[in-house]
Amino acid sequence: MFKISLYQSKFIFANFGVYNTTKQHNFLKDKDLHILQNKITEARQILVTSHRNPDGDAIGSILSLYHFLKPLGKKINLAVPDDYPEFLKWLPGTDRVCIYENQRQKVDAVIQESDLIFALDYNDFSRTDQMESVLKASEAFKVLIDHHPYPNANQFDLLFSEVNYSSTAEIMFSILTRLAFSAAIDKDCATALYAGIMTDTGSFSYSVNRPELFETVASLVRIGVDAERVNRNIYDTYSESRLRLLGFSLSERMRVIPEYATAYIYLSQEDMKRFNYRDGDAEGLVNYGLSIKGINLSVLMKERDGVVRLSLRSKEGFSVNEFARENFDGGGHEKAAGANSYASLQDTIRKFESLLPKYRKQLNSLSE
Repeated sequence: MFKISLYQSKFIFANFGVYNTTKQHNFLKDKDLHILQNKITEARQILVTSHRNPDGDAIGSILSLYHFLKPLGKKINLAVPDDYPEFLKWLPGTDRVCIYENQRQKVDAVIQESDLIFALDYNDFSRTDQMESVLKASEAFKVLIDHHPYPNANQFDLLFSEVNYSSTAEIMFSILTRLAFSAAIDKDCATALYAGIMTDTGSFSYSVNRPELFETVASLVRIGVDAERVNRNIYDTYSESRLRLLGFSLSERMRVIPEYATAYIYLSQEDMKRFNYRDGDAEGLVNYGLSIKGINLSVLMKERDGVVRLSLRSKEGFSVNEFARENFDGGGHEKAAGANSYASLQDTIRKFESLLPKYRKQLNSLSE
């Protein structure tokens, strides 16, 4: 099995066609990398965390760091606030992930005992829900690695934040290839990174305009990632009920508003109960609206446990990050964001529709 040695400050992969990584790594400062390396070396117990409703990038990122650190002989724990989609549970190392809502006492103890905590794929401890207060109270050294805008710098001791990267997994690759440990990115680590990048780019359909991304992906495949298997295990594992939910959502719960270049899908709690909804069953559903010609904004609204969760996607030129921050409890990237509404589903729909006239000119100008 081919492994990459992990200290190449200027050039990497000389045997496979060298490329200069100065531009790719320009947000990674040698001073910060040196601090990170020392903190890892000194740490007795390390905790790696991610956000609520963890997706492929979140799970892929925390697993990649676990596989990378494991040979160093550190005590490593992984924790996320709630459960993650079934289609990610084949990834090597998922048996190590603690679900806070199911193992609260255990995770609380781990947080208190850790002297180094990683926050991966989120920019504020509020995104960890019930874990927030315990994480904030911890005296551990806290490291953020993320690609979302507006990180809460006051909460962390060291930040690696770059919004131009496709995913946190891609940032992880850049960091791991510059740490001077004897460990290496092996096949399990590379597979986790590939899964994170693939899912957060919608199978390489957005956030892919940097050539360095494809150089990273090529390097992961050279290590031994079976790209076809990863794709199959993530995208070709639909249950019958999930497929029927997809058909129902598109035929019965999708509304298209051409005058505002907008489409949205809504799912009530009863709808999801009818189709035996499991975490991840609506993954990718929001993207269907953008596949309609002339549609520039697509939104999915899901009602669960008294909260309406909104997933928002847009085309170039309309910031759903700003839309979510200004009008709902949310945020994210320019073209992909999430938000919460604490009103009823019907009230949330009414509010959303009432906001569209304000953005009519901007939304329609994208189609010209």
